Amino acid sequence: MRLKVVIPGKRGSKRLARAVARDLQSQIKRFQHRLAALHANQAAQASVARTRQNARTSRAKVIEGSAYSSEGFVAPWLMLKPERRFRLFVPEHRVGERLPLLVMIHGCRQSRDDFEHGTRMSEIAEREHFAVLYPEQTGFANLRRCWNWFDPNTASGKGECAIIREMIERAFDAAACDRSRIYVAGLSSGAALAGLLAFHYPAQFAAVAMHSGLPPLASPTIASAVAAMKRGVRVDREALAKAYWSREKVAPAPLLVLHGDEDERVDERNGTALIKTWEALFEAEPGAPALERRSSRIEAAEGVRAYTRTELLRDGEIVVCGVRIHGLAHAWSGGDAEFPFNDAKGPNASEMIWEFVKRFSRTNE
Repeated sequence: MRLKVVIPGKRGSKRLARAVARDLQSQIKRFQHRLAALHANQAAQASVARTRQNARTSRAKVIEGSAYSSEGFVAPWLMLKPERRFRLFVPEHRVGERLPLLVMIHGCRQSRDDFEHGTRMSEIAEREHFAVLYPEQTGFANLRRCWNWFDPNTASGKGECAIIREMIERAFDAAACDRSRIYVAGLSSGAALAGLLAFHYPAQFAAVAMHSGLPPLASPTIASAVAAMKRGVRVDREALAKAYWSREKVAPAPLLVLHGDEDERVDERNGTALIKTWEALFEAEPGAPALERRSSRIEAAEGVRAYTRTELLRDGEIVVCGVRIHGLAHAWSGGDAEFPFNDAKGPNASEMIWEFVKRFSRTNE
């Protein structure tokens, strides 16, 4: 048998080259189709993952509204509707997660916007996952937009205290918050109102923080409020403690006090009076031991003032903490100075407040 070898000519070589090229192009197209299918599958899987993630989380939101209380009337504006507006910031969170709620009450000549941006508390809330409620005073209730902590109705736990408590209920209607972790804080008149809320409703509030505020007044009037701001409050602590324990079965809400020692609007003696008042409340509890006291001075650093920290402890836990900030006037420490009553120098009051209050919860509702 003889084998015949055929050597292609020029035309045959061209046909062979074209065949090889067509085969190569076909393989490339098949590869491209497979690659496209792979990418489509990966995109579909990513879309499913995003859908599942969105199903597990709730986006950050801001809710604005108002709250009314039939007990919210204040003198002398008895014809003014007992209603105030608020803003609620809710950070992104997992569906089903119950968030702590911090009530932040602004001071005189401020708005909820000023207070939110000046304190930067919503930024901390976004990072730490808690909701923030910002009540807003109206100029019709107080020309300087101060909260009427000196009004007899409010001082008794009604008045604007009742309106704030109604706001908290509206916050629970709008967001999944944790009733065992409700905290209240404020500046100046807002701090005084925060103190009244904690004093009258300790079972509702897990902790309270007061920046440049005042303790409850025995005889609340405008004249006594002005005198207290200038010279400090003389508190009958024994009578106040007796009144507290005659109606309450729970310990007072743990307290953080921040006050500047150059505050000319609200004398720093009010901060000292607050610490002593809460100390009396804790120690008047039947069968309770005296609180342990310790103090320390933190020296100034770049951008941070020196301050003295006083702590009162029960069973090793800090229940009252006072921070006396040296050189600070009537302003939120560590705030954004672009907004009224904020001082850019630290310590950062907002960070201090959250670090203090977050340790506490109320098991009784």
